[in-house]
Amino acid sequence: MPFKGYRVTSPYGYRTHPITGVRGTFHAGIDLVKYHRAPINAFTAGIVIFAGMGKAGSGFGGYGNVVFIQDKNGRGQLYAHLDSVNVRRGQRINKGHIIGRQGNTGNSTGSHLHYEVRKTAPSTPPYGYTADRANDSLNPATYLKSFGASDIKNSSSRIRTIQSTLNRRYNTALKVDGVYGPQTKRALVKGYQTELNEQYNAGLPVDGIWGPRTEAATVTIRRNAKGNITWILQATLYALGYNPNGLDGLFGPGTEKAVRDFQRDRKIKVDGESGKNTFAKMFG
Repeated sequence: MPFKGYRVTSPYGYRTHPITGVRGTFHAGIDLVKYHRAPINAFTAGIVIFAGMGKAGSGFGGYGNVVFIQDKNGRGQLYAHLDSVNVRRGQRINKGHIIGRQGNTGNSTGSHLHYEVRKTAPSTPPYGYTADRANDSLNPATYLKSFGASDIKNSSSRIRTIQSTLNRRYNTALKVDGVYGPQTKRALVKGYQTELNEQYNAGLPVDGIWGPRTEAATVTIRRNAKGNITWILQATLYALGYNPNGLDGLFGPGTEKAVRDFQRDRKIKVDGESGKNTFAKMFG
């Protein structure tokens, strides 16, 4: 149920336009209602490409206050007719983030959320809009259902890879089930402790427990670092839902971005380096 809590007042597809009365007009989104000025939560994570009043010729003309988000697939998710906007251009948001409030701005017959998914999400006008609405958009309900299923499938596959690698490298005897649970987290900490012992003579017990001794022995890794500690960092980021763009043990731009995103979400210093505070938030 991608729209749980909403009432659908106009589905995606052809309809009689509620303002012009023209039949056979293509509705490129879905109209959803909670109540006037209800908080609107983002259906997925993404980057805010535009936030504010849509102007004629911009690709958002007639939509009133809008928020346009580029998601992980490069699609553009449009939240329109908002009473107010709570985000800003360039902001990274997570699923569930309040992006604005339901409203009646622009060409609207009543307070509602118009939500649409555009096939592209360029950062300049017309922001993926074309006159061929049936072909520049996707059915939002179908898209969100497949979006969630894809996340689960991809996450499960990555975690199975992580579990298999932990078993091979560190003899952790994990069940390879694709689930990031306490045992997998414990195995990642064991791997980290093993690497600290081998590379830095830390003398730690390899017990999978993040305690004061492990935290005190923690090293800071940053851009261009490579090796098993970087691999453990990448594996943990993947398991927590971030994307370091590979499990290659190389601390490149993708890993740095994932670290920054993690730090921002955990409200710690955002420096793109993984040291005591960052590892503590991951393993503590």
